[in-house]
Amino acid sequence: MDLIDPAIRAEINSRLDAIERKHGIRILYAAEAGSRSWGFASPNSDYDVRFIYVPTDWRRYLMLEPFPEVISLPPEGMWDFEGWDLRKTLRLLAKGNPSLAQRLYSPIVYRDNPTFLGNMRTLLAYAVPRAKLYWSYRSIALSHLSRGVQGRDEVSFKILLYVVQAILAMKWTETSEELPPVLFAELVEKTVGGTENESLRIEIESLARMKSTAATQEQNASKRLFPNILRFIERSLEETQPPVAGETTLSPSQLDGFLLSTLGLVGRSENAPQ
Repeated sequence: MDLIDPAIRAEINSRLDAIERKHGIRILYAAEAGSRSWGFASPNSDYDVRFIYVPTDWRRYLMLEPFPEVISLPPEGMWDFEGWDLRKTLRLLAKGNPSLAQRLYSPIVYRDNPTFLGNMRTLLAYAVPRAKLYWSYRSIALSHLSRGVQGRDEVSFKILLYVVQAILAMKWTETSEELPPVLFAELVEKTVGGTENESLRIEIESLARMKSTAATQEQNASKRLFPNILRFIERSLEETQPPVAGETTLSPSQLDGFLLSTLGLVGRSENAPQ
């Protein structure tokens, strides 16, 4: 079942076409990011469209004027479009950027080159930087805590839910060699499932429903509604440890080979992960 209304999907693809024409690029992949991809969008949530692109003419990489690594359109109503050049994308992949990892497995895809996406996922699976992901998710959780939870009597549904999501993803990296699930309900089920955590799971599911039906993006509620969640966050930050397993690092030659083959300048790199 398509999670996006056909009229909305058509409008998004029309806007992507316009971006390609204006900037002289080819969009390799475009997907929804943020709350819609996680499964807890509010009625007034934006459409956060994120895309990966290359120049239509690879020689633009050789020109004196730098080829833009980011194309970001000013927010317009419910539309929020931003893209990363493939070179920037590959550097972020090697560093374990959690946003990129989630986008590559978004359940809502607008532009899909199956070969490109499959190869990107292969790269990601070959060298999942679990420790880097752990620290990234921990940093996200701490940032949201300090910005919208600590020292407050009331908290934003959205901010608290973002903290919970980051904490669950952080805990996932401690023991699993796979990437955390993108869909929030699946992440909760696989990390908080079990009768011993039933009260926490019910509270998290209630928070997700409150966020999804909130009249505004920043609707608040008393902290007293979420005692189990707040204890879980505190305990997780104290007890969860970064993974100790060794990691496989993608070499510059592998990333260069992927870039060149995507541009059609060489065949598939012999050093590429299988």
